[in-house]
Amino acid sequence: MANISFHGSHNGAMVIEKDGEILCVIEVERFLNYKNAGIAQYKVPRYIMITVEEIIKWIEKEYGITEFDNCYFSSTDFIGENYEGVHRFFQTNQLIKAQNYIHGWHHESHAYGVFYQSPFKEALIFSFDGGGDDGEFNVYHAVRGQDMERLEQVKNPIVGDPNLYYNLGFAYMIFGQYLKDIQLDNVGDGNLVWPGKIMGLVSYGNVNDEWLEHFIHFFKSDPDGAADDYIAKLNKLGEAIGVQFDIQNRLEGQIEYDVAATAQRAFEECFIEVAKPYFDKYPDLPVCITGGCALNIILNTRIKQEFNKEVFVGPNPNDCGIALGLMLRHLKPEQPVDITYKGLPILDKHMIAQLLAEYGNVKKLMPRDNDYYHPFEQYNPSILVKDLAGGKIVGVVQGQAEHGPRALGHRSILCNPSIPEMKDILNKKVKNREWYRPFAPVVRLEDVNKYFEWEGDARWMSFCPTVREEWREKLAAITHVDNTARVQTVTKEQNEWLYNLLTEFEKETGVGVLLNTSFNVNGKPILSTYKDAFIIYDRTELDCLLLEDYYVRKEPFPDEK
Repeated sequence: MANISFHGSHNGAMVIEKDGEILCVIEVERFLNYKNAGIAQYKVPRYIMITVEEIIKWIEKEYGITEFDNCYFSSTDFIGENYEGVHRFFQTNQLIKAQNYIHGWHHESHAYGVFYQSPFKEALIFSFDGGGDDGEFNVYHAVRGQDMERLEQVKNPIVGDPNLYYNLGFAYMIFGQYLKDIQLDNVGDGNLVWPGKIMGLVSYGNVNDEWLEHFIHFFKSDPDGAADDYIAKLNKLGEAIGVQFDIQNRLEGQIEYDVAATAQRAFEECFIEVAKPYFDKYPDLPVCITGGCALNIILNTRIKQEFNKEVFVGPNPNDCGIALGLMLRHLKPEQPVDITYKGLPILDKHMIAQLLAEYGNVKKLMPRDNDYYHPFEQYNPSILVKDLAGGKIVGVVQGQAEHGPRALGHRSILCNPSIPEMKDILNKKVKNREWYRPFAPVVRLEDVNKYFEWEGDARWMSFCPTVREEWREKLAAITHVDNTARVQTVTKEQNEWLYNLLTEFEKETGVGVLLNTSFNVNGKPILSTYKDAFIIYDRTELDCLLLEDYYVRKEPFPDEK
């Protein structure tokens, strides 16, 4: 028995399930190498039907599945012209052969997705983002194995329209259009990238208490995508605080940072105003947060620390996780689903020998074998640790990709965070990211409290604890200006390769932390082909590639005795 789920709008994805096991999450952006891509409605490829057909062909080739029992779908339709020039709906999910087609809802899918990845038997769930077909900010009560209860479809608190949902996502995002350090895109593209960049700027600013009530009012005024609407409301905010929001004269310097910081605080206060009555009503229930706004790690951390709540945020809270939620709504598994490394395998995996043949310094990392494997082609695995300790920047491809927006050791760039100026070196040589965006650390779970003011799991970089004072100078490359870090924890059971690497790195350097960033370049999604790994290797100053156990260096390997 096999089932498929399919979310079609931006950050679209398909999930393949067979006999109760999730086999793969196919994120459209990774399949097409087109960041935040969907299939229908928003961020669509040039050839919609062809793309769906090619994904279905790939599924058949990879898993031998040609027809599904059920196709669970959302946001898969689009409007196009037929031969007569008449506009009509096209249903892309109909290209998938299935016995049944079952529609699901946006925020309900977010909620099922996060809950059934969590360890909880019962939980309070908040799902909020910039839109959806069943609200924009919903609250749920979940009990494992049962249908979920929606407690509230939160309505706008001040506009007075009983049918107007409460949208915090757009109000937060739109400030990116007016902050000079953020690349200016059209609103449709900026909507999906500006919030993360605003968060990076927040820590350089100060919350202006005199502005705060006006920012909160702006968030509650329901600014929307119509330019004459949000611009008029921003102008009203600007008049109240004495700041001009002008796209031709974007804010810079301290006023830019203070706007970012105050917008962040207003966002938090608006969320807490809705959430706190539920915290009070259900004091013993843990909390799940999902939807695109759950990528706001500053809010997540505040909820956990200020309210002393057990908080779970999955690896895929944005819309790339909707397809999984569609599936989990029907599976309702008894045990938590670990989807961390269920993304795409490398799409050109059969091309590795051809690609490696173009390079002179290639070895297989393996224990020494004098009898079977040619000595010219093998090398001691310890070179990876020595290279990292010595300051080399290494691109890593291991197994199936991570599902969700964070690289967690399978499609990562790793380097030594204890080397002075490593953040700037990495940016200059490889990443070319904005100066204010921090890089993340990865650490073994049992060591997290040694380096960070944090207890417990943080598998998916969903929180930003404080770096302990005695480690801030040593770990400057991953310590943000406010002394926090978007930490990833790992156990041996979760990722044995990465855990062992951290263990050996600590033995070599005395520091059990690596800098971990996504294996891509600015503007592109996390890579899905060896070809793209070599393109990045050739076009940047990336020092080494580790492709499974094949190691590629720009410098010759040291003589091995």
